[in-house]
This record gives sequence, structure tokens and C-alpha cells, in this order.
Amino acid sequence: MDTLVSGYSKSASITASAPFLFYSNSSSVRCKGAKKVLERPLADPLFTQHLDELFTAEKALGVENPIVVGAIPFDLEQPTHLIVPEWFTFQSVPSFDMSLFNDRSFKHKVRAHQFFPEHDAFIHGVNQAHTLFGDTELKKVVLSRLLELELDQPVDLSRLMGNVMAQNPNAYHFNLPIREGVLIGASPELLIRKTADKVYSNPLAGSAKRQCHEEADVAAADGLWNSTKDQYEHRLVVDSIRSSIARYVGSKVIPDTPSLINTPTMWHLSTQIEGRLRDSNTSIFELIRSIHPTPAMGGTPSKLAKQVIDDVEPHDRCFFSGLVGWADSQGNGEWAIAIRCAEVKGAFVRLFAGAGIVPQSDPEMEWIETGNKMQTMLNAFGIERSAL
Repeated sequence: MDTLVSGYSKSASITASAPFLFYSNSSSVRCKGAKKVLERPLADPLFTQHLDELFTAEKALGVENPIVVGAIPFDLEQPTHLIVPEWFTFQSVPSFDMSLFNDRSFKHKVRAHQFFPEHDAFIHGVNQAHTLFGDTELKKVVLSRLLELELDQPVDLSRLMGNVMAQNPNAYHFNLPIREGVLIGASPELLIRKTADKVYSNPLAGSAKRQCHEEADVAAADGLWNSTKDQYEHRLVVDSIRSSIARYVGSKVIPDTPSLINTPTMWHLSTQIEGRLRDSNTSIFELIRSIHPTPAMGGTPSKLAKQVIDDVEPHDRCFFSGLVGWADSQGNGEWAIAIRCAEVKGAFVRLFAGAGIVPQSDPEMEWIETGNKMQTMLNAFGIERSAL
């Protein structure tokens, strides 16, 4: 077991041997090895001090602008997993045809599976939330479920990553070694990107399943766009981010209405937010502390929604619906929300999906929506939905 020294751990074997990959349409980072791992909650007042110590030590070794890469959990009171890599490189955005990586022969059979919570417990949780909408100030809460799988063979992570990229070419792709295996996925959602004095965020809230036939798919998109429930849910997220960044940003651009974007499996309401910082020295971690989790992952008001999640969900989210990305010693970085992803350890896999619950939510439809969101990763594993 790894030992902790002042919030740092010696690199675990999985962390030291597996590469870190993060690909987006703006930055691509590849790393290997781990000199140190910072395992201290972002909410800890000493977090910044310990991060600065790591950067200072790296600069003393001749690294001009050192970085950390890794994951931040959903709950900022839980430890981060931030790696100081032995080697890293920034690359230009991949320009190759990612569809070439699509491996149709990559298939897995499911030996055993279990949902947490199961169907009836999830429905009960949504109904519990409904009672709180009338009795408290709760406006929205995101309730999630896990799917644990035992597959017929250990997962070839390189082939899985190829499928993840090929089947979801416009996402934020990541492969992160963690203590329990590897966190791998294709997130459609950017929490925050900072470059000098410019910041960007791209919240998603409000979803509909893609359809096989074009006419039905257009109808699904139109239904999402015209949904009062989904537009309300999305506005809660945008308003929260606007409020969270107000004290940092001098000027900003936030569209009055969202746009429609799609992944291979889902339609989403999306808003592109841009801003210019009053102080370019503001660290991306300070912005994360202010913004995360947004109502897209937690709910609103945030403290009340977090309490509901703790009371209702039978599982610890850990890094699911947290963040994956990188940051440098100048305060820049890019962090995507850890959704449409899986934890993989040998032949054992955990998938995650959540749904935003608002007063207009139908419990059964929310169960179906979370299942639809898991389809992205099920497709990458070559697992038929009918096997579950």
C-alpha cells in the first residue's frame, strides 16, 4: 500500500506503469510515470501550499513549467489524485481520422452484472426528491446509479481506448491510472479551461436519446429543444456558473439560449461560456473550487442537493462526475467532467450515469435516461444492451 507524506504518496504500481492521456479539441497531453501523487482534498486550506511545493521542486530540477495531471472527485472534501509525471508532452490536436480506431471485433460477454441502486430503489429516490421540492428550497438534484460488470476476459485497455475515441471523436478523451485500476472515457462536457486570462466552460444539461432513423432523431432533438423541463434544468446550470465566476471575470459572453449538440448516443442542450479574468494569475483550481460541482452534476442549492445525494445514493461516486484533466504551474489547464466513462480493473468494470431531477421529472423516464447514457461506454466495450 502506498504511504502518504505531507499529502503526497509514492506512486502506486498502476499509476507508475500506465500512461495518462487527455485529448480535446484544444489540448492534448500525454504523460508517463509518477514522481509524486498529491492526495489532498481541493477543499483543504493547505492544498495550494502543497501544490506549490510540488511545482517548486520540479522547477528546481529544471522543468520550466511543470504540470500535474489526474482527477478531482465529485466531493471536494475527498482527496484528489494528481500526478507529477516523470515525462510529459503537449501535442497538437489530433488531426487523424479517429474512426480508423474503431475495432468491431472488440467484444465482451457479461458474466455477471448489478445496478446500484436497483430499479425500485432508484425510483424511490426520485420520489423522495419530489417530496423535497415542495417542502424545501431544493430546485434540482442529480441522482446517479452504477453498473458493475464482470466480463468474460480482462479488458485490453489500448483497444478500449481506440474504440472510445473512434466512437466519440468530438469528446474529451482520457485514460487515467488510479489506485483501483484505470479511469477511461469520452466526456462531452467541459467544466473549465483557462489559458492566460481567458476562461471557457461548456455546461450540458437536458438530454434525449438519439434515434436510429433520421426522422425520429430530428423529432427527438426537437422534443428536447421544446421541453420546458429540460430548458429549466439547463438554465439552472448556466445561472449557477454565471454566479460562480462573477467575482473572477471582468467581461463574459453567455448566450441567452442554449444550442443543441449531439454525441453518437445522446442529444444535449449546451451553452458555450467565455470570460476574461480580472487577474490572469487566478489559478484554475481556485475557479474549480468556486464552480464544482455545478447543478449539472449535483443540483441546486448545492449544499442541500449534496445532502440529498448523500442520503439517497447507496454508493460513493468518488471520481465519477468529478473532473479529469491537467494544470500547469502558471495556473492554466483544462478539466472535463468525468461522465461517459468507466473504471476498469482486469475483467471488472464500473459504469456511471446520472439524471437531473426537477419537479417535472418522471421517475421511470429518469431510469431510462441513465441507461441511455451508459450506452456510450457499453458500445466501446462491445457489449450488447440486451445482455443486461
